[in-house]
Amino acid sequence: MSDALFGWDLTFKTVEKDIKRKSDVIIAFIHWNLSKRGFRSIGIGDERTLSGDEEKSELLPTGWNDKDNYALRYLLENKLFILHGLNTDGNLIVNLMRSEDLVVSNIAVKIDDTVKELCGPIDKMMPNHRELIYNVRRDLIDTVTERPTTTTETQTSRSESTTRRPPEDPLRVPPRPMPGVNPDTPDLWGMPPPRLPNIGSSDLDPFAPGGGGMLFNPFEPRRDLENPGLGIPGGLPRGAVPPGARFDPFGPPGGPMPGRRPAPPDADHLPPPGFNDNMFL
Repeated sequence: MSDALFGWDLTFKTVEKDIKRKSDVIIAFIHWNLSKRGFRSIGIGDERTLSGDEEKSELLPTGWNDKDNYALRYLLENKLFILHGLNTDGNLIVNLMRSEDLVVSNIAVKIDDTVKELCGPIDKMMPNHRELIYNVRRDLIDTVTERPTTTTETQTSRSESTTRRPPEDPLRVPPRPMPGVNPDTPDLWGMPPPRLPNIGSSDLDPFAPGGGGMLFNPFEPRRDLENPGLGIPGGLPRGAVPPGARFDPFGPPGGPMPGRRPAPPDADHLPPPGFNDNMFL
């Protein structure tokens, strides 16, 4: 008998007289694996609360296999675990639930392929018992008893290190801000706020005075008088007329509009009496 099976003979002797079917052997084998990992039985059922006076035992409780399905309660480090076994279509589906946060592990065992005899040496009862030991330990027990705290701490430390800003370097030259951006703002490379005229806002205000709206008024006095724009009576953008070129200004009849500066004199105005510029010599 190898050390991996130490204690199985004693466990089976205590329940041998209670064995009724092959699934009982599997539950007894899983109970033995749980006992080796420190689990202690506190009775049958699936009650998720503890009274505080439960008696811990390495033995299976009385009536553990009276029903077709199984429900056993265990304690490990004062934490409650519930083992369920369900017989269905020749398989035994076993799950182990950690009651404090409802974490569940499970395995599925083919009953007839796993258990060949109801009594005798383990090699005859369960020829593939070593594979079952491995599956119970990896898929049923370790899943609910081992918590990935190391991985969580590592991911947390990595996220903190990536989000932590580097220390301020007094010798580092600050970046140049973009044109039109206030250098006092913390985001020096952000886009400057748009400088758009307040056009159309009166359409959204039911109490706004009349006029304006989505119809842009070129003669509104709040317009930029220094650069009125091409096609608006009374002015052109800067650079539209080359220096020294003859240009006939346009505008509404009767002189400049109120609020605008008068147009400069032009070469086509009527000459004063006696004026002769010798243009036609």
